[in-house]
Amino acid sequence: MRFRCDRDVLAEALQTVQRGVSTRPGIPALTGVLMTVGEEDLTLATTDLEVSTELRLPVQPQEPGTALVPARLVTDIVRKLDDAPVEFSAADGQASISCAAYEGQIRCLPAEDFPARRQPEGTRVTVAGAEFGEAVKQVARAASKDEARPILTGVLIEANREGLTLVATDSYRLAVRELTAQGQGETKALVPERALTEAGRAAECEEKGEVEILLEDSQVTFRIGALTLTSRLIEGEFPNYRQLLPEGYDNRLVVSRVGLLDAASRVGLLARENSPVRLEFNALGVRLSSSSPDLGGAVEVVEAEYQGEDLTVAFNPGYLIDGLNAAVGDKARVEVRDGLKPAVVRGGGDELLYLVMPVRLPEVARAG
Repeated sequence: MRFRCDRDVLAEALQTVQRGVSTRPGIPALTGVLMTVGEEDLTLATTDLEVSTELRLPVQPQEPGTALVPARLVTDIVRKLDDAPVEFSAADGQASISCAAYEGQIRCLPAEDFPARRQPEGTRVTVAGAEFGEAVKQVARAASKDEARPILTGVLIEANREGLTLVATDSYRLAVRELTAQGQGETKALVPERALTEAGRAAECEEKGEVEILLEDSQVTFRIGALTLTSRLIEGEFPNYRQLLPEGYDNRLVVSRVGLLDAASRVGLLARENSPVRLEFNALGVRLSSSSPDLGGAVEVVEAEYQGEDLTVAFNPGYLIDGLNAAVGDKARVEVRDGLKPAVVRGGGDELLYLVMPVRLPEVARAG
C-alpha cells in the first residue's frame, strides 16, 4: 500500500483515532492503527474491544492495500515531521515514511490479528452536532467513576421520534438533558461515559453538521462527519431517574451564574476533606460560607433575587460547581425545598436539569 497526504491532515487524523487505542492491551494488534488505502481515500481504524473508531480522510492513493502500524509511534513521528507532504508505504511487514529530508521505517503488526469490523445497524436517530456536543459535556460529568457500580459509570440515552434524552448519575447528583432529534422509534441504551465523551468532542467540531446515532441491543454507533465511533453498551438496568424528578419548588434563587460560580469556587477552596459549602438563602440573595479546622474559613455574599422562606442548605462544593458549569446562560436558577431534599440547578432554559443532593447539617436537621 502507498499514499501521499498533507502532514497536518494525517497528524490530526491519527491523533483522533489514537484515543481508541487500548492502554493495557492483551493483544498486540490492539496497539495499532489499521491503515487501509482505497481508490479514493485512506481509512484509519483502532479498537480496544470496547470502543472502536474509524476515520476516512482524503489522500492521494498510489497503491491500494492494508497495514497495521503501532498507533502511538506513527502518530508521534508524523506530528514531528516538517510541514510538507508525507509519503507513506508498507510492504513485507515494514512501513516507510518520508517527508522532506526525513526517511523512517516502522515494523508493522500482523494485520490479520486486528479484530474484524461489521457494518453497524439499529434504530437510527439524528441530532444537530453542536447541540449534541454541548449536551454530552453537561451530562457526562455526573456519571460515576466507581467501577464497582458499572451501571452508574454510563450515560443513559433514551430516543423516540421527537427527541433524545441523556441521563447520568453517581447517586449524589443527577443530570438530565433533553434534545430535539429525529428518530425512527423508541429505544434506549446505556453508553460508557468515555465513549460518549469522545463522540461529544467530535460532534463539537461539526457545528453545522449532524450526528447520526445507531442504537442496537449490544452496541451504539455514532457517525460524525468522516468519523465513525462504535461502543459496546453497559449491561444492566439504569435507575428509574424519573421518580427523582421534582414536581416543583417553593424556594427559588435567580442569580448571576458566573457570580455564584466564582463565589462557590473561592469559598470552596477552604472546604476540604468532605467539608461542605453552606448556602444561606434570604431576601437579599445568598450567603456562602465554609470552614475547615486545619485551614480556616471563608464567607461571601452574592446578591440575587430570592423567593421563598429563609433557609440554609449545604452542598459538596465540587458538585455545585459542576452544576453551575453545566448550566448555560447569564442567569442560574437554584431551586430548593429544604436542607434534606435534592436541589435543582438550571441555566437560562429548561433543557438541562441538574439535581444535587444536599449534605446533612445538624442545625438543618433540627429545623426540619
